[in-house]
This record gives sequence, C-alpha cells and structure tokens, in this order.
Amino acid sequence: MLRSNTRWLWLYFPMSWIAVGGVLLHIVFYDWTLLTPKDVGGTLFGGAMSTQLFLSGWAVATLGLIVAILLRLPGSILAWITAGLVPLCIGGWWQLNYPDDANGNLLYSPVQADITIAMLIGAAILASGLYARSRAKTASRNASLSGLKIFGKTVAAATLSAFFIAVPLTFLKQQALPYCAFSKEGQQLSVCLSKEDVHTIVE
Repeated sequence: MLRSNTRWLWLYFPMSWIAVGGVLLHIVFYDWTLLTPKDVGGTLFGGAMSTQLFLSGWAVATLGLIVAILLRLPGSILAWITAGLVPLCIGGWWQLNYPDDANGNLLYSPVQADITIAMLIGAAILASGLYARSRAKTASRNASLSGLKIFGKTVAAATLSAFFIAVPLTFLKQQALPYCAFSKEGQQLSVCLSKEDVHTIVE
C-alpha cells in the first residue's frame, strides 16, 4: 500500500491515469492501422511510406509507455499488459478473416506473415507485463514515496499527457485547415505546392 502524506497525491493519480491512457490509445490506434489489411496495389511503393510513418508512431508511443513504467506511474503495467493483448486480438481476428482475393488482382498489406510477427511481439509484451505485475505486487507492499517524488512524477505524467494528447490535437486542428492556408500575418499554415495555388486567409 502506498504510504505518503503529500498534498500532490490528489493530482498524482488522475494525471498518471490520463497520461497512461493517452499513450495506450496511441498504441491501440497504431496496432489497428498497421494490422488491418488494405489494398495497396495502386499506392506509391505499395504503401511502404505510410507503414514506416505508423511504425514510427507506434515506436514513440511504446517508448512513452516504457517511460511511464520506469517512473512506476499507476496503471502503467496494466497498460503494458493491454498493449500486448491488443495485437494478439487484432492479429487473431485478421488471421481468421484475411481478405480473399479470388482473382489475384489485389495486393494486400500487411501479409499474414507480418501479422504473425506482430502477434509474437504482442505475446512477448504480454508475458513481460504479467511478469512485471507479479514483481510490482511484491515491491508495492512496503512502498513509500516522499512529497518531492510525488511532485516529480506528477510533472512527468503531465509532460507525457501534453505530448500524447495536446500535440495530436494540435496536429488534427492543423489538418482541418483549408489547402494552402495562411494567417493574417502571412504565416503559412498548411501545404502549398506551387506558386499558382490559391491562398486562403484564415482567422
């Protein structure tokens, strides 16, 4: 049982769960995106560029969850176990329901072998999470945190929340802007590919 008399305790637990939940949502999103078979026959490089982008996002989110575990934030090990279960469930579903191209004209990505590899990675994450959970139960019996440590962990959780929640929201807001948008001050806010593009001024 956690023993600590600190005024930051009321903020520590909700901030930790928000941070861990935000990171886990990213992992679930990338798992679903990466493991769902899509026809990439007409895409550039067979969709490899977008796959690399999503893999990078998955790696960053996984690193964020590892940081949460190292900080021993509440809920981090449970999130790690869930992060192992998700690819097993999604991968198992698509192994059973992989699209059948009867005419052989479509190119799907990922292939079933890639899904199998992702499931093995998920199994390894799940096993390590269950092991960490058993160790954490033993260590938490006599756990005690000072007010300074609670404050530091609260700040770290707030930083994770800002990165994995505020940054994506800002990116989505920018994505909703019109093509070739500029602010009143002349700052370019969205993509413009040529001088002939019609500039849109936004508030």
